[in-house]
Amino acid sequence: MPDSLTFSSLHSSYNSGSLTPSNLIKALYPSINAHDGTFVSVASLAGLLSRCGELEAVHAADRPPLWGIPFAVKDNVDVAGFRTTAACKDFAYEPEHSAPAVQALLNAGGILVGKTNMDQFAAGLVGTRTPFGTAPNAFDARFIPGGSSSGSGAAVGAGLVSFALGTDTAGSGRIPAGFNGCVGLKATVGRISTTGVVPACSSLDCLTCFASNVRDAATVMQIMQEAGTLEDPNWRVPDQHIMDQQHMGGGFTFAIPNAELLDFSGPGGPGLEAKYKEMFQEAVNSLKARGGQLVDIDFSPFAATAKLLYESAFVAERYSGIRAFLDKDKAQPPSAAEVAHDPRLERVIGAILSNAVKYSATDVYDGNVKLKQLKARARSQMAKVDLLLVPTALHHYTVQEIEAEEKLDDTVTWTRNAKLGRFTNFVNLLDMCAVSVPSAVYRHPQIGEGIMGQLCLSEESAGRQDHLEQTGNPQPVLPFGVTLIATAWRDAWLCEIASRFHEASGLGCGPKGHGVGLQDNS
Repeated sequence: MPDSLTFSSLHSSYNSGSLTPSNLIKALYPSINAHDGTFVSVASLAGLLSRCGELEAVHAADRPPLWGIPFAVKDNVDVAGFRTTAACKDFAYEPEHSAPAVQALLNAGGILVGKTNMDQFAAGLVGTRTPFGTAPNAFDARFIPGGSSSGSGAAVGAGLVSFALGTDTAGSGRIPAGFNGCVGLKATVGRISTTGVVPACSSLDCLTCFASNVRDAATVMQIMQEAGTLEDPNWRVPDQHIMDQQHMGGGFTFAIPNAELLDFSGPGGPGLEAKYKEMFQEAVNSLKARGGQLVDIDFSPFAATAKLLYESAFVAERYSGIRAFLDKDKAQPPSAAEVAHDPRLERVIGAILSNAVKYSATDVYDGNVKLKQLKARARSQMAKVDLLLVPTALHHYTVQEIEAEEKLDDTVTWTRNAKLGRFTNFVNLLDMCAVSVPSAVYRHPQIGEGIMGQLCLSEESAGRQDHLEQTGNPQPVLPFGVTLIATAWRDAWLCEIASRFHEASGLGCGPKGHGVGLQDNS
């Protein structure tokens, strides 16, 4: 086995004859087939070896770019031969055809090993909103894997596949990358066709890629882009004028959120909050060292846009995407209470979708007017800089902390999930591209250390301290990621900057690439 599952590493091993696709799959399959919550369905070993046989019959000179590369697909994306569930058992169906983007990857020589777990109907950034069990975080299963593309991020972070497809409406292709120590690339809205994808918000949905490095993710994106056609309503013609104006190398300008928005507080306590601030400042310094010049801007239009997605009529589009399922066999549309208590839905998903019922068509138009105004304000700020640098997430919660709020409390709330979306929700609404990359690795500080620390210990921090002490290492080692964001169609340029930043960090993919062993978190 090669040291990593990067494309270059696998291709090198294949070309030298030291590895074959069949040998690789045989080595990976026991872990892939463990059904620990990462995958919803897995291809049979016989089927995978048959696929390997087909590939191995191809002459070396004729091998396509993804020849022998194992990958997985989020379970809201159609793949022929697999059920699509969107993490809702009653919604499941068997598609006749694979999504065009998936078919392009298969045509390019990829080996699809299975469908990955997710937050139900792609509504969430936590990874716990699923009937299939929570995908274990690649570093420490006590912490959330992030969502909604939880299984895809966890699979790449754990070294089970070379890349995995996710989707991204509000950050689902970026948060899991930050929490599992891998790259998460979200292209310009519409660059990749979303035909064959269960809608979350169809006007905003994007297919994304999790991978070990930016270069591999960009390769996958380019292959999927070429599957788009003029007849496809879910694909946009690339803006060649903007793409041609991109200049690789040289200096650039960037901005970061205002200090009041960088609220890293949470159950991890003041020590972790201080550590997050330190790591983000180190990321700022690293980007400066790569040629970036920090410029002050007004971040308020981005923050205001982020709130629109769940706190306005835009949430109605989430209902619209699965309306046929929600309204099936009903004489009239269900009430908010009926949606909230629909037994087919995860409790928190029902609560979110029930909010859509209260909005009118007028509210939708009002929301569009407000978004238009915010777009203009954001555009004026982006005219001052080339990109934004933000923490991928403001805090890393435990599974227990999320479930206590969303599954166990009498009243369903999702304040922690909302905090995770502060720097992700606005990106698609403002038609931007983004890439999350590993930035640092840290040991969780001791909570409530010393007499003063114990006296100032909050209830939620005391709960985390007890949980970590009773379940393993109270100071686990975890990854910290940042996200680089640019305006539409600057994808290639942004990937170049992100790749330089990631390479300078010296971090690879997942625990192994971050120098973390099993003993660090046991």
